[in-house]
Amino acid sequence: MRKGSQSSVRQRRWVVVAALVVLTALYLQWHHIVAMPGHAHAWQSPPPSAPAAHLPHYLASIDAKAVSGIADNLSGLTYNPETKTLFAVTNRPPQIAELTTDGALLRLAPLHGARDTEGIAHIQGDWFAIADERNNRIHWVQFGKGVTEVSLDNSPYVQLGDIAIKNFALEGLGWDAKRQQLVAVTEKWPMQVLMMEAPLSRLKPGPVDLKVSVWDVPAVEDMPSTDLAAVEVDPRSGNLLLLGEESSMLYEYSRAGDLLSVMPLWADMAGLANRIPQPEGLAMDNGGNIYIVSEPNLFYKFERKRG
Repeated sequence: MRKGSQSSVRQRRWVVVAALVVLTALYLQWHHIVAMPGHAHAWQSPPPSAPAAHLPHYLASIDAKAVSGIADNLSGLTYNPETKTLFAVTNRPPQIAELTTDGALLRLAPLHGARDTEGIAHIQGDWFAIADERNNRIHWVQFGKGVTEVSLDNSPYVQLGDIAIKNFALEGLGWDAKRQQLVAVTEKWPMQVLMMEAPLSRLKPGPVDLKVSVWDVPAVEDMPSTDLAAVEVDPRSGNLLLLGEESSMLYEYSRAGDLLSVMPLWADMAGLANRIPQPEGLAMDNGGNIYIVSEPNLFYKFERKRG
């Protein structure tokens, strides 16, 4: 056999070996999720009374739609049941966007005074909570109909303390209307889920003293994820939906910390043509539809399969 042919064969063999290593790693990750102790039911159909979204029953009805009017850095996402629209943030430059549930841009407003906006949660009326990662703060702002710009000056805010690596701090927000509780996630080092009782009646301009507690359950330490990009509270059950950006995975947990279901956001799964490249924002409407935004400007909608 000629030298060039031998080299070509060796190259092909290495490609095959590398592919097998990747496939084995994916299988082991999948098997770890499916076979986690106490969570063997995660991929099975729950009983009719189980208060779970059951993520494997979802399929993408809108797949990787580019949001016209937003070029880059599309991040946090929330659903407003009063306007029946979605609200998102971008971080460079800091902006608030209103979108239809089909991913069409309705308006885009500058957010003055923010450094690195990563999360947003609708509270009630025209009140929203905004996560600023660089400052590690949560601000409350009003963004009503017809508003064309928003300022954080004199807004109520909670300071979550200093963090060594500024780019891995506060990452996502969710609102539990039934508990009047704000839920936040920090990205990594540490990867945490934080909760605080935050009714609007307790908010005033400037720093607000609210008790912040860590969701202290084994689930966070045992999560098959290396980061947390977003959090949402299922408005029907109160379960937590946690989004992993690096793993492109969506997890559903009970408040007790039980893993109820998972949804890989990978190619040829959940109706996706390709893996969601950088999922950053997550929202769920009152009907259970799930929305995800991905940098730079991609929009996804997932609906539960009928029957």
